[in-house]
Amino acid sequence: MINYDQVIAFLERKNPDAETVSRFKQAYHSFSETGEWRPSYQVLTTGWQKLDGVLLMTPEDVFDTDYRVYLSTTTERGLRELLLAFPRRCTGMFYLTEKWMVNGIHDVLEGEVVRTDSGAFYRGIKRGSGTVAEQRTISKRKDAIAAHMHKLSTLKGKLEHSQFVVEGELIVERAVRDGLPIGGILYTTTLLATPDGKNLLKRAFTDNISCYQVSDGVMGSITTTRPIPSVMASVHFNFQHFLSASGEPNFHFSRECTMLIAENVANPDNLGMTLRTADAAGVSAVLLSREGASPFHKNCIRASRGAVGRLPLYYATEIGSAIEVLKASGWQVLGGTSSAENALYTTKLSLPTAIVVGNENTGLSTETRELCTELVRIPMASGQSSLNVGVAAGVLLYELARRHRI
Repeated sequence: MINYDQVIAFLERKNPDAETVSRFKQAYHSFSETGEWRPSYQVLTTGWQKLDGVLLMTPEDVFDTDYRVYLSTTTERGLRELLLAFPRRCTGMFYLTEKWMVNGIHDVLEGEVVRTDSGAFYRGIKRGSGTVAEQRTISKRKDAIAAHMHKLSTLKGKLEHSQFVVEGELIVERAVRDGLPIGGILYTTTLLATPDGKNLLKRAFTDNISCYQVSDGVMGSITTTRPIPSVMASVHFNFQHFLSASGEPNFHFSRECTMLIAENVANPDNLGMTLRTADAAGVSAVLLSREGASPFHKNCIRASRGAVGRLPLYYATEIGSAIEVLKASGWQVLGGTSSAENALYTTKLSLPTAIVVGNENTGLSTETRELCTELVRIPMASGQSSLNVGVAAGVLLYELARRHRI
């Protein structure tokens, strides 16, 4: 349930002089007295331990637009979550309160900047839902849709088209429910055999997502997964380099941000579990080294349980350079290693903080250990000298969250 007093306090703190905030405040006071919004408002919020972002939607009847949207948030994660919650099929005139939001909005929406008498807006619709949805049967492997999905089975194809594939009813249903920018869905008759499968397709088509029925043979030619999945979907993504050409971070952060840095995690299942843990612990973003498993490997996507696509993900050609930039920006960079002298529970943790975990066998590289502002170990009973990388990330991130909970 939305606490509108907190919403107003957040908006006033971020943009105290904004006319939109003043109008919303007046509308809320009227709503408190009458029980009706005048004008009509839909309010979306994001944040785990505290309110991190607000999106206000009011019906719009100009520029062929469904909603006028006012968006205010403090982090990349907050921006992405609010954009993913924006309804498919709908076009919005987005007023972005800060310039850094421009890159993030392109990750989820497609559109253009429109200039009006009241200022510049981004007029956009969620990627994958800007055209009339198709619903047809694909009987040949050479069909353009099947051929495109087949290309996405390789890492080269994923990076070339900025799309990855999710497979299986659980993960596809979650992608639809989480509002990911889905390009299209392929399914077999097996999906139609269950009420949940039928409901998934009904919701997808209602959301203006193209759905294509294929035979097991066509599905088997697209994916190497066995048993053959009953459904798969393509999802748009933008996997950015953490640093710009000028050496500045492409990542926007507030003073209360947390980040996970995964250096050379080689096993895609381990990486997926690590991303799932980071998502649950509320990190603002995840930074990955160039070496190691791809976050778009099908095993990583499956193990992440929806984190890939929902979390802001970045990569660094040189993890050391990224750490140096973070430290120069005031970040504490905490390296987790079993050889550290300092124990986690006696170490002072400040914000913003980046937690660094390393390769399953070799741990953090020597360069990374030397660059961290501090190294910590997780206390363990005798018998084990290390933890699975996903488990270690969870212990570190949740201790950080516990210390700084609101």
